[in-house]
Amino acid sequence: MSSAQDRELIEFDDPQVSTPEQLAAQNDALRQRNHALAQALTRAGQELSKAKAQMDVFAQPPLTYATMVRVVSDTTDRFGVQHATAEIMHGGRAMVVAVAPNVQASRLRMGSTVVLNETMLIVGHRTVPLHGQVRTVNEVLPDGRLLVADASGSTMVVERAGDLIRAHIKPDDAVMLDASQRMALQIVPRGEQADLVLEEVPDVTFDDIGGLTEQISRIRDAVELPYVHRELFASVHLAPPKGVLLYGPPGNGKTLIAKAVARALSTRSDRPGVFLSVKGPELLNKYVGESERMIRMIFDRARERAAAGSPVIVFIDEMDSLLRTRGSGVSSDVETTIVPQFLTELDGVESLENVMVIGASNRIDMIDPAVLRPGRLDVKIRIDRPDKEAARSIVRHYLTDDLPLAAGQSAAGMAQTLVEQIYTADERRRIGSYMDERGTWMPLTMADVTSGASLKNIVDRAKMKAVKHAIDAQAPVSLTPAMLVEAVDEECHDLAHTLADVDAAQWARTNGIGVGEVTRIRTR
Repeated sequence: MSSAQDRELIEFDDPQVSTPEQLAAQNDALRQRNHALAQALTRAGQELSKAKAQMDVFAQPPLTYATMVRVVSDTTDRFGVQHATAEIMHGGRAMVVAVAPNVQASRLRMGSTVVLNETMLIVGHRTVPLHGQVRTVNEVLPDGRLLVADASGSTMVVERAGDLIRAHIKPDDAVMLDASQRMALQIVPRGEQADLVLEEVPDVTFDDIGGLTEQISRIRDAVELPYVHRELFASVHLAPPKGVLLYGPPGNGKTLIAKAVARALSTRSDRPGVFLSVKGPELLNKYVGESERMIRMIFDRARERAAAGSPVIVFIDEMDSLLRTRGSGVSSDVETTIVPQFLTELDGVESLENVMVIGASNRIDMIDPAVLRPGRLDVKIRIDRPDKEAARSIVRHYLTDDLPLAAGQSAAGMAQTLVEQIYTADERRRIGSYMDERGTWMPLTMADVTSGASLKNIVDRAKMKAVKHAIDAQAPVSLTPAMLVEAVDEECHDLAHTLADVDAAQWARTNGIGVGEVTRIRTR
């Protein structure tokens, strides 16, 4: 045999030679490996595409924002392609740039935000910006432009943009400027303006106020009659009062009366009234001139509402904190500028109809005399502490017949029990003593400091005791005379404790106790 034949015989007889089944298995294994490699290549291709897309994002040039001023030119060629340019403010610079064909130039509005690409081409637009610096309008120029000022008093002239082009703007309005500070974009409502006008009519009526029949009659004569019977006042040449002052110890219904006046005016069918509620301390501001500006704003609002023929009540609570006597040395003498501003506005009301100022104060002695003189706050009504009869009327507003009372009890009888407990001369109702200027110690009882607010608080204490007793006993609520007596005892105890650390003279003036005579106070 030849060597080639010998190799063939050897390979044929070699047991390592694969059979057809083995070859098929090897072929399947290779096919699976090829499929896995193909999947790996596919995933690798996807990852490369993703990386390429990310690189495209990273390489994308930035877009910038600018403020639209006006369209300079806007034409269309014979192929229907738009060719437009616009003036914009970008980075404090005025520029004229082209507008992309896919952006409709006629829809670009002054003051709106436009989007620029890397070639400074307008490729999109947005609405009016929501953020910007706020300035106060000092003057509206004849051509409609605005003279505005910042907090330091620096002024600049700006144009109107967006909705302000046709809006009614007046001095002291706050407007928001664009980033370039060349255009006013919108009016910014001031928080204090929203707080001036009650959005809802107060739910207090004169029938809800007890023990103040005479005072209510006087204020209704001063406030309602001039508006209801205008012709009668005009026939006798009688001008309605410009102001009413409600004064007296705290907690006796001054604010309730003002709310009842507001409701009475607001429910009129012919010309509903407007109630502007102002809290004196809220007008005090650390910035020079800000308090005076707010006073002007209050009376400007009153004049606007009164111009429509509706009666306007400007109610100033805690008036003594705002209009203190000038030169008193209190509050760094800020009243030296606030009082003249108030008097100027109040005297300005003389030429207007339908505006009245109602003030409330616990310390009439601290109000500047110029405010109190006739011709300004003409009517002065003292709201004093209730006597026994008035206290009974007040308590009956809180101890009503529909309450769950103990068996055999009536609301009127329990009200009488409560009043007798408070106004008794018993030693149990003594809360302390005070020394007058002659050195004589005078007794101070619970009745001396009782107010409408404290009467309500006593009834609320008793009601709480009834609720807690019902919870503990797993029984229906039942209000008893004993609960009222216990509530009076607790109120008396608390009143005595409040005297421990008070300034005798100041406390006496505020509460109307021995005014000008109290030098010392001691608890029982």
